[in-house]
Amino acid sequence: MLPEEIIAHINSPKIKKVIVDGDVGADGDDQFALAYALCASDRVEVLAANSAPFNDDSADMAAAGKVECEEIIAAAGLAEIVPAFTGSPDFITRAGGPLKSAAAENIRQAVLSTRDPVYVVITGCCTNVASALALYPEIRDRLIVVWLGLDDLEGNHNTGEYNYHNDIEGGKLLFSLAENMVLVCAGKVVAPFRRTDDEIDAMFCADNPLSTWLRKRFREIPWAQGLWDLCGEGLLICPKACKMEVHPAPLFGADGEISGFDASRKMVVVNENDPDRIVQDAVQRINGR
Repeated sequence: MLPEEIIAHINSPKIKKVIVDGDVGADGDDQFALAYALCASDRVEVLAANSAPFNDDSADMAAAGKVECEEIIAAAGLAEIVPAFTGSPDFITRAGGPLKSAAAENIRQAVLSTRDPVYVVITGCCTNVASALALYPEIRDRLIVVWLGLDDLEGNHNTGEYNYHNDIEGGKLLFSLAENMVLVCAGKVVAPFRRTDDEIDAMFCADNPLSTWLRKRFREIPWAQGLWDLCGEGLLICPKACKMEVHPAPLFGADGEISGFDASRKMVVVNENDPDRIVQDAVQRINGR
């Protein structure tokens, strides 16, 4: 699809088929992003949730993330409908190439089982998706990749951005293979989504299993800082809150930083959104279940 066609599709009232791919448990935000998508059936159909690796104990964390995805799905009352899959056991940077996993195979199966475009929204490192694109080239023209990553397309600090930093070679591979790419530039949009434990308690105050689970889990993670990953799902659920532009795809140097742009390859970029609108929509949906 051309970037302009992707923008039109995102803005259309069509229900988007979505795979949620995130490092659930790495912070406190992926859990809310998954819950948000599960509560937005009028905008997206969640086909599955994939856990992504993160930090040094990547295999153990990917396995634990899958369990946490299942808990969120169950709390949303969708345990028999939405499956969860374990992500890559390591990073492409350390493994030296794409990694097979249940998550990567799930992406392939989801794309090949429908004629509709399938979106995969990545709110952690992109290892699962980069691996799937490398291992299964037949899905590249039908998978739309939405990644909350990088700091700034015009800057030189991207290797410090968490989602990219965890697997820099995976990120470079993703941009080289994804034919339908949407970058939600993390450094441009996430800061206003910071929230404290007390603010989370006040916002997600409904006495239902999902809100209760989210409040409790956020307090259990001492380094949880906010609702950053709502920026990924928010693009598809609340697209009018996001400014989408067409931009040349980045090229990366050996140091992992952007070295230039390929004018022959275009992608969609979000450098600006309305955080209040997205957060309010998420709160209403999650509390309303």
